[in-house]
Amino acid sequence: MMDGRALRAIFVDGLVAGAVHQINDVATREAFLDGSRDLRFDELEMDSLARMELCIAIEVGTGVSMAPEELGRHASLRELEVALLERIDA
Repeated sequence: MMDGRALRAIFVDGLVAGAVHQINDVATREAFLDGSRDLRFDELEMDSLARMELCIAIEVGTGVSMAPEELGRHASLRELEVALLERIDA
């Protein structure tokens, strides 16, 4: 069973691979990983490559396949986390 922190670590891996510079701030990354800070997609300024890298990280880390367009259904990584945990636990 996957927990939120493990899923957030997968997100960080994908964001780093996609060169999303906001995740490189150590305080932001640590607060996100421990669950005390959410990151909205609009503040991450992700391009199409970054979205693809995040989806690849999610699939590799969880086995859940997700198209980059699906990310737009969620305002933030926390919303995505909740939705993915529901899919994983189903």
